[in-house]
Amino acid sequence: MADLFRDSPAMLHSIDTQGRIMDVSDTWLRKLGYTREEVVGRRSTEFLSEESQRYAREVVLPAFFKSGTCDVEYQMVRKDGSTFPVRLKGVAIYDDQGQVIRSSAAMEDLTEQRELERRMREAQKLESLGLMAGGIAHDFNNLLVSILGNAQIAMEEVRHLPDALASLTDIMTATRRAADLCRQLLAYSGKGRYQDELLDVSELVREIAQVLDVSVGRDALVKLELSDGLCTVGDATQLRQVVMNLVLNAGEALEGNRGLVSISTTLRELDGERVARSSNLAAAPGLYVCIEVSDTGCGIPEENRDKVFDPFFTTKTSGHGLGLAAVHGIVRSHNGTITLYTAEGRGTSIKVFLPAAKETSESIRRKTPTSSHTILVVDDEESVRNTLSRLLGRAGYQVVTAANGEEALLLTQARGEEFDAFLVDVSMPQMSGPEVFAAIRKQLPKAIVILMSGYNHVDTVREAFSNGLAGFLQKPFLLDSFTEILEVARGDRA
Repeated sequence: MADLFRDSPAMLHSIDTQGRIMDVSDTWLRKLGYTREEVVGRRSTEFLSEESQRYAREVVLPAFFKSGTCDVEYQMVRKDGSTFPVRLKGVAIYDDQGQVIRSSAAMEDLTEQRELERRMREAQKLESLGLMAGGIAHDFNNLLVSILGNAQIAMEEVRHLPDALASLTDIMTATRRAADLCRQLLAYSGKGRYQDELLDVSELVREIAQVLDVSVGRDALVKLELSDGLCTVGDATQLRQVVMNLVLNAGEALEGNRGLVSISTTLRELDGERVARSSNLAAAPGLYVCIEVSDTGCGIPEENRDKVFDPFFTTKTSGHGLGLAAVHGIVRSHNGTITLYTAEGRGTSIKVFLPAAKETSESIRRKTPTSSHTILVVDDEESVRNTLSRLLGRAGYQVVTAANGEEALLLTQARGEEFDAFLVDVSMPQMSGPEVFAAIRKQLPKAIVILMSGYNHVDTVREAFSNGLAGFLQKPFLLDSFTEILEVARGDRA
C-alpha cells in the first residue's frame, strides 16, 4: 500500500492527529521540491502561504473536525519560496470506535487552470474595449466630417485674411491627426479592415524593408529571415501597419543602444494548447503563417506584460499607446493570434500568426518542420549559410543564420532559448568561432555548439572541447555527420 501511495501520479499526503505529515507521494515532493526526509514530521500547514495558513486555522480545520471532510483551495509554498494554487480534498480516517486516527488529502495543481482563466478574462476585456473603441471612433469620425468640411468651406471664404487662414489651417491639421487616431481605434476594434486579397507575406515584408531600416535608427541592425511561398488572405495596408508597428516598437526598445531587430516569416502548426497560450482564444488550430519580430532591447517588466495590447497604454513619454493595440485588433480581425515572449534586460519576441491560405504552395506545406529543433548557423560566407539553411531545412530543422560573431551573439541574447544547437564556423573576421562558442556558453551554459571549418582546426578547438564543445565538422560534411553529433549531444544533456 505504501508503494501505491508514493507512486501515485496525484499529489497526496497523510496526516496524523497532531497535524504532522506521516507520508507524501513522490508527485507531492516533485511539485514542492523537497525530499521525503525534509517533509515527514512537519506540520502540513507549514507548506501553505501565510494567508492560507490563517484560513486553514480559522475556517477549514474547525469545520473539518466536525464533518470529517473538506474541499478547499490553498496557496502552497515550494522550497524555493514560490507559490502555486491547489485544490485540496481531505477526508478523516476513523478506527472501529469512531475515533480519528489520521487524515488523507489529494491536491490538484490549479496553475494551468488559473492561467487559462486569466487569459479568458483578458480576451473578454480586450473584446469589450474593442467594441467601445469602435463605437467611439465611429461617432467621433462623424463629428470630424463636420469639423473638417466646415473648416474647408471657411478657408475659401477667408483667403484674404491671413491670420484667420492660419488658424483654420491649424484646425485642419489637428482634425487630420484626430482622424488618424480614429483609424487606429478602428484597427484595434477590428473594424478598420476593408480589402481582402491573397498576399505573399514575405514579399510584403521585403517591400517595406528599406523603410524598416530607417525606422529603427542608425545603431540597430535589422535582420530578415524570410521564407518563400507563405500566403494569407488579408488587407495589405493593415498588415503592413502590423509589421511597421512591431518594428517601430522593437527599435524603441533598444533605447538608442546598439542592438538587433530580427524579422522572420515561417509556416507553423498551432495546436489547441498553443492557441490557449495566445492572445486570441477563438483562433482555430491549424496551419499559420508566422511573422516574428524580436529585439535585444530592454524587455517588458512583468507588471506591464498583461497591458501591452491595451489601447492608450504606454510607458513612453511620447506616443498615444495605440501601436500594439492596433496590431492586436488587426490580427484578431484576420482570425489570427499573437504570442509574446520577453525578459527584462534581454529583449522581446512577438509572434503574429495569420491563417495560411490554401494557395500556400504544397511544397511549402510539405516542408513544415517535423522537427522541433532550431539551429543557428554562423558563417561569414553567404553561400555556405544559404546551402546549410536549405540542407538543414529539407531535413526538417528550423534554421536561423548569422553572418558574424556579433550578429550571432545578438541573436543569442534575443532568442537564445529557442535554439537547440549552434553550428559555427571557426575562421571568421573580428570574432573567431572558438570566441563565439565561449560567449554563447557564457550566456547559455548548456548550449550545444558544433564548430566547423574548411581547415583541420582540431588543435585550435581542443580547449573548446574541454569546455563543453559538442563536436567539430570538417567542411564539406554530410548531413548525417551533423545529425549524429547533435543527437549524441542531446542525449548527454538529457
